[in-house]
This record gives sequence, C-alpha cells and structure tokens, in this order.
Amino acid sequence: MTKRNSNPLLHLLSWLYGLGVDLRNTLFDQGILRQKKYPIPLICVGNITVGGTGKTPHIELLLSLLTPTLRVAVISRGYKRQSHGLQIASPTSTVQQVGDEPRQLALKYPHVQIIVDGNRRRAMKFLLAQPAEQRPEVVLLDDGFQHRYVQPSFSILLVDASRELHEDTLLPMGSLREPASARYRADCIILTKCPVDLQPIDLRIMRRNLALYTHQRIFFSRIVYQEARPLHALRSPGSEILPCGAPIVAVAGIASPTVFFEDLKRYYKVTATISFHDHHNFRNSDLQQIRSIWEREQAIAGIAQPVSIVCTEKDAVRLIDLGAKLDEELAKRIFYLPIKTEILFKPEDFRKMILQAAKTLPSSLQHRS
Repeated sequence: MTKRNSNPLLHLLSWLYGLGVDLRNTLFDQGILRQKKYPIPLICVGNITVGGTGKTPHIELLLSLLTPTLRVAVISRGYKRQSHGLQIASPTSTVQQVGDEPRQLALKYPHVQIIVDGNRRRAMKFLLAQPAEQRPEVVLLDDGFQHRYVQPSFSILLVDASRELHEDTLLPMGSLREPASARYRADCIILTKCPVDLQPIDLRIMRRNLALYTHQRIFFSRIVYQEARPLHALRSPGSEILPCGAPIVAVAGIASPTVFFEDLKRYYKVTATISFHDHHNFRNSDLQQIRSIWEREQAIAGIAQPVSIVCTEKDAVRLIDLGAKLDEELAKRIFYLPIKTEILFKPEDFRKMILQAAKTLPSSLQHRS
C-alpha cells in the first residue's frame, strides 16, 4: 500500500501537477491538441505510474502471440540512450545507441522491426513509408499511454497489483503520472506481478477497486522466472544453466528489485544482494563493488563451492556491452534470469482479444478499409 505523505509542499506540488495534466488531457479530449490516426492497427502498452509495471515483458508476450502470423513492429523511446533521433535497434546495437529494453527485444526478436524514437509520429511515418512487403501489419507502441499525439486503435494499461491506483496519488507526493481516472481511456487493464497464491477474493477486490466500464477487459498476469543462464547466452544461446541451490550474489538495476530477490531465494542460496537504480549504466566503480562482494562471498564459501552472480535480464543487456571493462574472470561467473509473462485464469481469451485487436483499425478509419 502506498504511504500517504502529509508534507504540505508536496500536496501543493501534486495539486499543481494535476492541474497541468488535466489541462493537457482536456485539450486532447476536445480536439484542440490533435491526435494522429493511422490506417494500421496500433496497440499501445503503457502505465500511469512511475516505476516498473512490466512493460517490456508484456511487449514480449504480445510479440510471441503476433509474430507467428503477422509482421509486427515495435516503437520505443529508448529510455536513457545516448543517441538522438530515429534509430533502428538490431542485435548488434548497443545500449548507448538504443537503450536497454529495445536492445533486449532486438536480441530476442531479431526479425522484428524495433524503432527507437521519442517522436512516435516520425517513427510511424518511417514505418508506413516502407515497401508493402516490408511494412508492418501491426505496430506495438511501448510506453505510449501518455503520448497522446498518436491515437492507438487498442490501449493496454498495466497496473502493478501491489500498488493499486486507488491507493496512490499524483507526483511528486505519490507515483501517479496521471489521475487514476485515466484508466478509463484503456480498452484493457492488466494487473501485473500478481502473487502465485492469488485467491478469488483478491480478484474480486481488485476488480471492485478499479470500477471499470462494462466494455473494458481486465486480466491478471505474473512474472515467471526461468533458469539462470550465463551472460554470453544473450548472444549465443546454449544449454548451460545454473543449478538450483547454488550460492549466488544477486544484482538488480530495476525499479522494483524486491520481487526479483525474493524469487531468487526460492531457487538459489542468496548470500548477498546489490541494488542499483532502474536503467543503471554500470561504471568501473560498480564493477569493482560487485567484484569485491563476490570475492568476499567466495572466500566465505570456499574453493569447493563456486559462487555465481545472478542479475536481471535487463541488467545483463547492459553488462554485456561493457566489453573489456568487464574482465573475463568476472564475466564467467555472471548469470542472468530470463523472464516471461503469464496471463492467469483466461489466457486463451487474452490471446483472442490481442489477435482481434491486431486486425482492427481505429474506429474512425474502419469505413475506409
């Protein structure tokens, strides 16, 4: 549950921030600020909170459902990249060029067009200008719920099940980027990061708290961690995995590392944890810190029991780009934990909904098709 802050200044700043957000949304709703519509299905995946709700794993879920039958492209802003303008992410791109999440997607889906551009209109113009045989049949807009200059044909809003909207407040007092009422713009809401032991009563409470319109769909998802794999497997997949029960040092540079650390403890002997900020760019001092803690834990465990380092998949994408900065001895001991998203309770209904959304134009353009 989000703790309420009684600081009067934060209350004032949140109120002023809310006025600005309301004004912007009103201008879009009344057509003063115009949304661009496109003659192609465009599925938006986003949130209205600061912090991780699992956007990239859910984009991967959609790609797994759509790519077998459709040409799909992804548009991402490439958060914290060091490049400018439009970039095309590929397996050989660096995090500095395209950002960690687009790089992760490009490594997993090398045949999908991953376009990195903060200007979504320019990215759409680039995609639609391609030859018919190359042009995508559906576009996924990553983290685009607030980017209202592009009108999606279908919107998915992700909400962390442990931080429900009714318990939160606007920035900077809380973590909401928009009022909770913004959820009514979504066609579908997914409560993410649901616990394994989710009970029917919990579902009913979460449904009641959201108080959605009848046309809005609601689903529940959870993160499924797979076996830890060596860092080099990002580029050249192999069969090697880290055996259960092995002693490890856990490293995470993500928004909410607690779930990651707790899940690791179910399968490995976690002897130490190291946290960094979300999208953290690892420096030499960070590598020295990781090495120092790893050497300490290895000395405690003894030579007969090798200690490994396990990081998140997003961290692995950043670490593998360090090249010579990451010495060979340390690199050999680093593993990452691949993740995937699983829809709970009605996965087939979700699949059908997404396949239908991928074939449906925006309502104002349907008569032209």
